[in-house]
Amino acid sequence: MPLSGSDARLVTEHRRAWWREPLLHFVLLGGFVFFAHRVLFGAQTSEYVAPEDAPVEQIRQDWFAVKGAVPSAEEEAALVQEWVEDEILYRRAIELGLDQNDTIVRRRLVQRMRFFLEDTYRIEPPTDAQLQTWLEQEPHKFAMPAKVSFTHLFFSRGKRGAELAAVARSALETLQNDPKAVVEGDPFFRGSTFEDITPNEIKRAFGREFEESIADLPLGQWMGPVKSSYGLHLVYVTNRTSAEPPELETVRDKVEQDWLQAERDRHNEEALAKLRARYAPEATE
Repeated sequence: MPLSGSDARLVTEHRRAWWREPLLHFVLLGGFVFFAHRVLFGAQTSEYVAPEDAPVEQIRQDWFAVKGAVPSAEEEAALVQEWVEDEILYRRAIELGLDQNDTIVRRRLVQRMRFFLEDTYRIEPPTDAQLQTWLEQEPHKFAMPAKVSFTHLFFSRGKRGAELAAVARSALETLQNDPKAVVEGDPFFRGSTFEDITPNEIKRAFGREFEESIADLPLGQWMGPVKSSYGLHLVYVTNRTSAEPPELETVRDKVEQDWLQAERDRHNEEALAKLRARYAPEATE
């Protein structure tokens, strides 16, 4: 049945009034904001922690790295449950701010951040030309060190006391008169004979003074007494080789590792410079 003119006007006004309702506008606007937030930022992460959230593959790999075998079903279930408990404790700790002002946590996060920075770039393998240039810039870092072979006779400071110097000189005189003479010294914990030992190795075994003293000793003669950190020594040098200039083919691995480390340091410094510009802009002025 057709509506009269007055009834039609009432229906039209009613529809217009419904469309103008503030509550409707609020609902529509809220829905739009929710939809936009979901599109821009993704769905809100649930605060609940479930076993399905566990990084199962990583848990298996970690277990294999320690045990050398994949976990059984029971072991995996226990590991997943342990992860859930750890995740719950971790989230609650963050909520309570327990990560704030904690030196150990701070140090660990800084370390993780440094690893993260290194993962953000890829260093291409160096060419032979780059390695050769790197080698020529600091050849002393890669030179084959000098080496010396010697036998020594040791006299302990603790055992000989005040007679130390006199006993060592008497033994030296005996050996110089007869190199094959039998002279009794004291036991030395590192042994009495050393073959092809480098200056740094000598320094670690005997101390700097001993290393510097035997550098110029002649070959094939008993010499001394030479002082060390432990007492006095009579030394018989049997062989000595000079340091050799490095050739790329013989020190390639060492040069490449040094070059790669320098590149990592350079990239890290560039990344830190960008962070300093963001968090401490006055440091770049």
